[in-house]
Amino acid sequence: MSTRSASRAPVRVGAVWAQDRAGIIGADGDMLWHVPADFRHFKAATTGGVVLMGRTTWDSLGASLPGRLSVVLTRREHWGADGVACAVPTLAEGLDRGAELLAGLGEDPRQDVYRALPRLWVIGGGSVYRQALEAEALDELLVSVIDVDAAATVRARGLSPDALVRVPDVAAGAGPQGHWVAGGPLSDAPGAWRPVSGDAAWRVDHYRRR
Repeated sequence: MSTRSASRAPVRVGAVWAQDRAGIIGADGDMLWHVPADFRHFKAATTGGVVLMGRTTWDSLGASLPGRLSVVLTRREHWGADGVACAVPTLAEGLDRGAELLAGLGEDPRQDVYRALPRLWVIGGGSVYRQALEAEALDELLVSVIDVDAAATVRARGLSPDALVRVPDVAAGAGPQGHWVAGGPLSDAPGAWRPVSGDAAWRVDHYRRR
């Protein structure tokens, strides 16, 4: 569902994340793989836009992402950090402020098919993705699937399985996360994998709301 106000045209909202084959996206802020080609894909999709994230995700990044404006969700009053465009307590306020910031940005700098994507993005973490899906606030999902078993990585590192963070199974297409159709223009063919980059092969599933 696009976000809008009485004085603005609708703004499409996307969510972008990387997960293992089982839907694990991390472990208490820790990255469980290194796939440089996916990092480049994320940058190509989100540069020139606004990225909305929880404070834990902001802390894990350590700094603002070049070429993007950051909106951070936090319930800490008067919280702020260098590089944060604004901090808000709720997802709804974050989407509104993100749309306002987006209206002040210039021409889309992205290339090729990436220009067809939203410029307002939810980028994590797990609870923020879940909120956005349950609120039906998203129009598109750009999901990188990494060909790894993240749970095994966590075990090998001696971390607790309780640390694992998962996203809802949007491929099921049902439930409070809404109904999604795969096969957007950035989707890879079913069963196809892109070449190994760093730790693993990877693929992209691009969903649009039904």
